[in-house]
Amino acid sequence: MADRTLLFWDADCGLCTFFRNVVLRLDRHGRIVPIPIGSKEADPYLGDLDEDRRWASMHVVSPDGTRSSAGPALLVLLAALPLLRGVAGVLGSRDRGVRLAGRIYGFTVRLREGLAGSPSCAP
Repeated sequence: MADRTLLFWDADCGLCTFFRNVVLRLDRHGRIVPIPIGSKEADPYLGDLDEDRRWASMHVVSPDGTRSSAGPALLVLLAALPLLRGVAGVLGSRDRGVRLAGRIYGFTVRLREGLAGSPSCAP
């Protein structure tokens, strides 16, 4: 999986699964590997996190092994998609862009909480 980006998401969350499906449709080259946060397959990558932090947000592990969470993970995920790589580069190159990615991620978390009544995916 050296050239793959790993996406860890809450498989029990309908909204999370919807976004995972969108990402996979945009991933025409199959470079993103989705792994449910609660799976044994996630343990080598997320095992050092306590349960609260593990379930607090999505996580992405880039091909170089760097793990990101929440808003920064969104930027890594966008960069892994050729169609959105430029957007990720522009956002990631500026503090305002990084903050915007965090706000976008936070909005999706609040949307999830509103739809599911579950605060388990905090920004």
